[in-house]
Amino acid sequence: MTELLRAVSRKERRELFLAYRRLVARESSSEVLDFALPLEESDVRHLRIAFELRSEAEETPDEVIGLVQSTSEIHSLTQQLEQLSYYDSVTSLPNRKRFDDIFAGRLDERKATGAELAFLIVDLTRFREVNFALTHVVGDELLRMVGQRIRAVLHDRDEVARVGTRFPVLLQDANVARAAQCAHAICAALEVPFQLGGITYEIGAHIGISHCPSDDTTYPGLLRKADIAVEQAAHRGQSVATYDAKIDRHTPYRLGLIGDFRHAAKNGEIRLYCQPKIEMRTRTVIGAEVLARWVHPTKGLIAPDEFVELIEGTELIHVLTNYMLAGAAQCALRWEPLGITVPLAVNLSTQDVATPALAQYLADLLKTTKIDPRLLELEVTERSLMRNPTGSIEELNRLREMGFRLSIDDFGTGYSSLNYLTQLPVDVIKIDHSFTMKMVHDKRSATIVRSTIHMAHDLGMTVVAEGTADVDIWNALEALDCDEAQGYYIARPMPIEDFSTWLQSVSKSYQYASSRQQVANHAR
Repeated sequence: MTELLRAVSRKERRELFLAYRRLVARESSSEVLDFALPLEESDVRHLRIAFELRSEAEETPDEVIGLVQSTSEIHSLTQQLEQLSYYDSVTSLPNRKRFDDIFAGRLDERKATGAELAFLIVDLTRFREVNFALTHVVGDELLRMVGQRIRAVLHDRDEVARVGTRFPVLLQDANVARAAQCAHAICAALEVPFQLGGITYEIGAHIGISHCPSDDTTYPGLLRKADIAVEQAAHRGQSVATYDAKIDRHTPYRLGLIGDFRHAAKNGEIRLYCQPKIEMRTRTVIGAEVLARWVHPTKGLIAPDEFVELIEGTELIHVLTNYMLAGAAQCALRWEPLGITVPLAVNLSTQDVATPALAQYLADLLKTTKIDPRLLELEVTERSLMRNPTGSIEELNRLREMGFRLSIDDFGTGYSSLNYLTQLPVDVIKIDHSFTMKMVHDKRSATIVRSTIHMAHDLGMTVVAEGTADVDIWNALEALDCDEAQGYYIARPMPIEDFSTWLQSVSKSYQYASSRQQVANHAR
């Protein structure tokens, strides 16, 4: 025991003395103390000392028995178990569970200090290519190197963990500016090529940022918003994005709308509207675009910009498209006895064009209704076409062969390749309203409109100018020899069932295609 007292520190000797005094004073019947004895070469020996009081009479202790036990092996096993439980085996960084505990502790601290925290999620891109090309062994080495580079950018009290191909980062005392600066520094560190398996390899990353307290003060909330920011960065084609509530598509309100939309069509909540198109030279109504409006039973009218964006990434977009196509076909059937044969245009989404199911649905629709396919015009946005140009061309050719007239909608906003434009089997280019509505006062917009009209005519295509809002725009388009116009100057969107009545009310101003031959001439 004397040698032990010499080996331990002064603090530990005091703990021994106090333990012994509690036993003698009968304040306790046993005491257990753990010590770490320093050895040579930075090694440590772990000991456990147990004392027990034994007495035969109440007045005087008979004896105090002590047992000294080496716990170095137990301590080593405990450390290994902790390492396996709380740290990633590949990078030695904290794992998800350990990071969660650290974050919870920092949030508790900030209740007293008011410190700002930032949460970053570093999501690696192209990492799977490494595993596929160079095996998982090399992939693990890459993860180790990535972890080291991120750690090198951070301050001492910052934390980084590894969760799959993501590296969550906690920044202590970080305002929004410092969080963005750190995120860009991490991107710069990862842009330096990695040497793996004798090959120089480059990876990318999308980083999402959420900030405490401005975005949220809870760990689940900050995690969700940083995760959404990663998605926003990827969607915008950026390396870094800070959470933006204005474009958060995953709020409880919006998720509730998605659930409600599943029953909207069956419940008659989706109302079809249409907006006429005029052939400018003859002032003939030669078509109309079908639009959707959602009249929610409790939330009222929901704008298409809101609900279409919500469902566009789900299977519900096909439900909406099919509903609009079926509605347009039924209108064509109802109008035929009235002598109205005006083609109706329906917008297709990226997901619609990407699946052969659309062509099959249209084939079944034509078989059921027996309408002329030239009475349905299919519009595809330029941006949708550019997601998969080769696949889009194949699908559009299939639809063209079925007899449908095809249009590129919102032209000028999707950065399409002119090479692909010459290959697309489309009949019509619709100039986006953002250019048309500014063309009278903005020279650049006017130049884009004029160039698009000339290019489309040279390619044998018809041009429709969306956003024809007033007579000045109409006159400017007419001077440029634009073929067709659509906008508030002609008519605002109206319930589709009111379209035939509108045609009759404006018959003095406009003619309309009242025979199949006129429709056929227009389609050619």
